[in-house]
Amino acid sequence: MNASALACCACGLALAAAAQSFDIGPNGTRSGDDNRIRLAPEPVKVGKELTMAELPVATLPPAFYLNVGTSGRYGPYELADGTAVGSKQASYTLRMFDYGQHFTLHPASDTNTVYGPFAATNGAPVTLGKTVMTVVRVPPTVTVSLTHPDKINQAPLIGIAPYDTALIRELYGLRAKYVALANRVDSDTASVELQGVPRVHSNLTGNTFTPVVKTSARDKQNALKGAERSAMVFLETLFGKAFILRSQAITDGSTYHYRLPPGDYLLCATQKVKEPNAASTAGAVTAVWWTAFHVDGEHPLALALTAENAITWRDIFQLSRDK
Repeated sequence: MNASALACCACGLALAAAAQSFDIGPNGTRSGDDNRIRLAPEPVKVGKELTMAELPVATLPPAFYLNVGTSGRYGPYELADGTAVGSKQASYTLRMFDYGQHFTLHPASDTNTVYGPFAATNGAPVTLGKTVMTVVRVPPTVTVSLTHPDKINQAPLIGIAPYDTALIRELYGLRAKYVALANRVDSDTASVELQGVPRVHSNLTGNTFTPVVKTSARDKQNALKGAERSAMVFLETLFGKAFILRSQAITDGSTYHYRLPPGDYLLCATQKVKEPNAASTAGAVTAVWWTAFHVDGEHPLALALTAENAITWRDIFQLSRDK
């Protein structure tokens, strides 16, 4: 059989294969019923534990003001050892002790003088000479900044969900959908080995092999695009249902501020970004950021969402082939 005849035969069989439904066969292949074998990888699997993506979460020192009656306030200052408090003319160094429960103030102009100790609690009095002030603790916030150089002119989707049993149940359901979706796209993009046709002999290597039809780059791209669209529909459905905590303020156009009570939470953020080498926004893909975190009610938290720590829908849950 010459090369052109084989190509025509392969193309005809490939078009016919597209209409078939394939089952998972041995050794990670997906087999049709007309002498075709899909050379897909082993199907992805998941364990019982809900293992998800993580992002670095920066824990910042608490902040406070020093109120002077009703006449004004100084600050805010970090409630951390070594913080400079006051002005250039009257500067003090704050020293923490008693596991952060108390602090002292040491004037820069007189290293032998110590003011305090003062309680680091909201409303505690602080007396410096004849000046009586009050500690005013700043409620801790969670700030989320999103900076991606390839983002398109479309607002991101950012939300936080209480990490409770109801959410965990939904996450198991989402993971099951993503497992099925990942296995489907792996099958749709796999090459097809043709059975029942003349084997090909290579004069160059001396080997004889079964013909294999590779999925075209365009078909692979279409399959990947279709999978991403489905994945985002699943995710956005859950987002609208569970990620109900939205920011109370937005600063600099890309930093979102949340004030949350103590507890466990889950962050989800998505942003349309330009696909590498795409000529227009028609080639956009969806960047995802995802992580669980804990709010202790004392310390502010900061999350930086960047191009370097962005993931795709397939990375939200740990999908493995060797479980």
